[in-house]
Amino acid sequence: MPVGTEVAQTSKADAEEKKRAFGLTYLIDENPPWYICLLLGFQHYLTMLGGTLSIPFILSGPMCFGSNTLAISEVLSTILFVSGVVTLLQSTFGARLPIIQGGAFSFLTPTFAILSLPQWNCDKLKENSNSTIEMSDIWKPGMREVILAIAVSWIICAIITAAGGFPSDPDVPQYMARTDARTAVLKEAKWFRFPYPGQWGTPSVSAAGVFGMLAGVLASIIESVGDYYACARLAGAPPPPKHAVNRGIGMEGLGCLLAGAFGTGNGTTSYSENVGAIGITKVGSLRVIQFGALVLMAVGVLGKFGALFVCIPDPIVGGVFMVMFGMITAVGISNLQFADMNSSRNLFIVGFSTVFGLGLPYYMKNHDDAINTGVSEIDQIVTVLFKTSMAVGCISALILDNTIPGTDEERGIKAWREHLSDDSEGQMETASIKVYDLPLGLNRVTNFKVAKYLPFLPNHEEEHQAAYNVEMNSVH
Repeated sequence: MPVGTEVAQTSKADAEEKKRAFGLTYLIDENPPWYICLLLGFQHYLTMLGGTLSIPFILSGPMCFGSNTLAISEVLSTILFVSGVVTLLQSTFGARLPIIQGGAFSFLTPTFAILSLPQWNCDKLKENSNSTIEMSDIWKPGMREVILAIAVSWIICAIITAAGGFPSDPDVPQYMARTDARTAVLKEAKWFRFPYPGQWGTPSVSAAGVFGMLAGVLASIIESVGDYYACARLAGAPPPPKHAVNRGIGMEGLGCLLAGAFGTGNGTTSYSENVGAIGITKVGSLRVIQFGALVLMAVGVLGKFGALFVCIPDPIVGGVFMVMFGMITAVGISNLQFADMNSSRNLFIVGFSTVFGLGLPYYMKNHDDAINTGVSEIDQIVTVLFKTSMAVGCISALILDNTIPGTDEERGIKAWREHLSDDSEGQMETASIKVYDLPLGLNRVTNFKVAKYLPFLPNHEEEHQAAYNVEMNSVH
């Protein structure tokens, strides 16, 4: 038998063994037929739509959208388009894992805090604007979970609307439960609309905004790193090496930059629900996610599509909010599973940080002049930070956890290390670290001496040593 044929058969046998070991139909480096990629890519799009759909509705009040449903639909389309671009960059040049990128809920709280500053008050913006400019334009300067349940609820609302169960008077609150309450936006929206940087005007930046968003960025980074490890485990890949994690976080930073330039009113981050979808479909192929990115970009330029989802009745949107934020809260609490919650030390830290994180922002909301240092820039920075529950709770928990004595076991560090070690041992034996190499021949840059000093480039000597150490530990 020719050597090449023997090697090919051995490689194929190894691939089948990996599939059986991880229960996968397609591994991360395998390419299903294009129609399978398109179908599963669309499925990933539907999975992330529930979360993404919520963001423009949540921002509509602080962003001064008013009754401008066309503006909401355009922002939704922009979010989908940018999510597709960032997903394609992340899966190709970033962490190179099958992860969908989308709007980040961690950025909503600091966004609310920033938009609560006096200069972004909707009434003030209206006063300062030209009298000939409509209120619908004022917003421009400020700039999965259950997708089937949304569809079913929408149908039920349509039946009740047709049967006359909802009032036809727009002044009655129940009117917004009608499916035809916002149908005018379908006529106003364009069939094709291509988002572009600066579409709402020239982006602006302030120190208060930068420091306020740092809380959201830190929360997003922590969540994304956990998603990388979970995704690698489900996709049959080895734990991501340092350079892949660094590239992934860097690409998410680039994604936030693009989101700001395009004017989504939000940043981008990894979507945990799409990581879970890999475990359901048993398809860990990177190519599927790249097709999903193309689907996101395509629907992002279809203006009528974004307008269609803006027509969703308010009760359905409220139900989506309850599910989404309920899951987000539960997932956040689940991170405490590694710590000893029978410890009075940990109970105090969690309890104090939670209450302080809720209490101080509430106080600041009702006392806008509480911070007065004499320097307006400093006042704005501190005010935004103190109005951001996530920042207050995170900082207080961080300080307390690092100042109150506690063992590694009590703090959960030991359990977390064992959790990562168990995952690493199982994956290192059956998968190649080369899945994280740069594509399109870009890996050649590692031949230069300076490459070893760049934390986002592969260093195979360190990776092989790490794999060897894991193997030796498993033997002993």
